[in-house]
Amino acid sequence: MDNKWSNGKVVFELPHSLHRLLAAIGIKPIALILDETIGPEIVLLITEPEEQSKEFEGRDITSFHLKAGLANTSYGPVFWLLFYFPSPSTGEQTTYECVVNPKDEQHLSYFRRLADQKYWHVVIATVEGEVINFFEFPNQYGLSETLQSINEVCVDRQMTDFEAAKSEYQAKFSIDALLKM
Repeated sequence: MDNKWSNGKVVFELPHSLHRLLAAIGIKPIALILDETIGPEIVLLITEPEEQSKEFEGRDITSFHLKAGLANTSYGPVFWLLFYFPSPSTGEQTTYECVVNPKDEQHLSYFRRLADQKYWHVVIATVEGEVINFFEFPNQYGLSETLQSINEVCVDRQMTDFEAAKSEYQAKFSIDALLKM
């Protein structure tokens, strides 16, 4: 999908139906209509408390990166994605993690749709829903190939308890360790 943003600088509000997602600090893929002529697309929503989100106000993120992989646990596989970029205020690396059940087709469908888009849009908002900033990056992340590999590797693997798998994964791996892999 060619979803290049062509509307210049605009102010927009997030739908009130997102309140539950906004309350969860971090990054998550959500379906939004940013441009009526394009229709629904997947946007990466980053929510932070107001004091932290303000560091993004009026500043640019000049690069955006993705690292993804699969971790085996005794309860089943865990698909992880790390989105990282330099902080616009300090230049230090800012990293957000998504942990996904690779056997959950509904959740994976968001990432498949994201992988098919020509551009990725990142929206930074407060937990109250105030949009602080909006960024666009050309899709050069290889997510489609990663998802295909994850599917092939996990085809014969069982998931017995995703919450337990996620807990075991988080106990075994730090974000710093994953970034160094």
